[in-house]
Order: sequence, then C-alpha cells, then structure tokens
Amino acid sequence: MKDPRISLGSRGLATILAFLVPGAGHVYQRRHLKGAIFAVCILSTFFGGLVLGEGQPVYFQVIHDAGGGMASAQMQSGRSPTERSLGYYVQIFVGIPAMPALVQSWRYRNPLNLPREPDAPLNAEFEGNVVGSGQVGHQQNQRINGELRLEPSQRVTGTFTGTTTDGDPVHFDLSGRVVLGKPVFGSPRQAVECDLASDGLGMQGQLIGTIDRPFLDWFQAPRDNEELDRMHDRLSQHFDIACVFTWIAGLLNIMAVWDAFGGPAYGYGDEDNTPNNDKKA
Repeated sequence: MKDPRISLGSRGLATILAFLVPGAGHVYQRRHLKGAIFAVCILSTFFGGLVLGEGQPVYFQVIHDAGGGMASAQMQSGRSPTERSLGYYVQIFVGIPAMPALVQSWRYRNPLNLPREPDAPLNAEFEGNVVGSGQVGHQQNQRINGELRLEPSQRVTGTFTGTTTDGDPVHFDLSGRVVLGKPVFGSPRQAVECDLASDGLGMQGQLIGTIDRPFLDWFQAPRDNEELDRMHDRLSQHFDIACVFTWIAGLLNIMAVWDAFGGPAYGYGDEDNTPNNDKKA
C-alpha cells in the first residue's frame, strides 16, 4: 500500500521524468536519496557498457548484407534490407542516453545519405589495400596504410603516401573515380574507393579501404552484419558483455519508472484492524 505520508506530486510527470532520465522522477518527488541511487546505478551500468563496447552496443537497426557479392551496406546506393534490433527495445528504457539511436536511424534513412564523391578537400589517414597495381615490386593485393589527400575539381585528383605492412614505402597518384561510403553509418571507419592514375598503359588499380568517420555520424547509428562481425572479432566477448550491461540498465529503469508512478510500499496502513473476537475480556 502506498505511504500516504509521501506526496508523489503529479505521478504522470514523475513517470515521464523517470523514463527520460533515471532518477529524475524521484528527485521531482523530493525522494532525493532514492533518485540518486537509481541515477548512479542505472547510468553507470549503461555508460559502463558503452565504454566496454567502444561506444557501439546501442543501435536501432541491424542492416543485413544483401549477399551475392554486392557492396557493403555503406557503399550501396539504395536502401538495404533491415531488421529491428530487439535489444534496443530494452535499451530505450534508459531514456535520453539511448535516444540518439532513433535520430541516427532517421538520418541513415534520409534519401541524401548515399555514397558520394568528396565535395571538399580531404586529408585523412587511410587503412586498406591497393588492388591490381601494376607497379614493379608491388603485389596485386597489398595491405597498406598512410596519408590520403584528395582535391575535388572537375575530376578528383590526389595522392597517397604510406607504407606496406612490411614497412616498404609506397606512393600513388590518384585520378578519376573516388567514392566515399554513406556519411551516416554505424562504423567509426568510412569506406573509400579511389582509382589510381594511369601511366598511359591503362588503369593501374584501386585503393580500397577506410578513413576516420566523425563521431556524430557513427555513434548509435545503424550498421550491417559486416560491421558487427568486425566488432566481435576486435572485442570478442567484451562486446556481448557490453550489450548485456546496456540491457540490464534498461530493465532496471523499468523498475525505477514503476516506483516513480506507484510510490514506495512500506506497508503503512496494511495493519489488520479487525477486532479479535476470540480474545477473552
């Protein structure tokens, strides 16, 4: 039974506040200690999971790879088949900290979120492969990393300077087709494909790899199975544990929301006041 000595104020408002920010509904009801306990326990569990999972356990959709040798989801020009991420329906109960995933899902589905050529000068660290290079001394598919510079004009041109995995220096001139992956996508790395400049004997090959993506364009954004596989490969069981932490935080806040709505149940007023007729005078 609810304790009549505690004023819950507007229970509807308290419930909304408790959903949006763990503990906020209890602070509104002047139940400050309980609000602080809920806030610390729930938010530390949620953000602890985010840190353990390198910011990637929370997302609204899984974007499935289309298969058949097609490009990854962030390089496809059309929309990919999607399936809801069931874990998010628990994470959302943490409130505002999990809501960027809804915004990122909307941004991902924007018709303008498509692979594109760079429209501004680009200078970024590149990781990937050089494919089909005819340069003497280089393999047909060589792993490289280094600095990628692009200058868009009527025809995109640029250079790449870096090293192979063996430490050998490499330098390529770029000219022609350059495509960057979708700006909004659930990976800290943005896909990029660049044609190497021809030396007059035909196309020399391509650079295929990734560059850094801005935090606000990948945090809690949808991703495909290929990206999920990379996360599991890099983080192993830590990614699964991180997801569980964020799920637990959502479940805990369901209890906090209910407590803000119904109030504490100390038992005051539950006493049995029925006279005991069997008691002798």
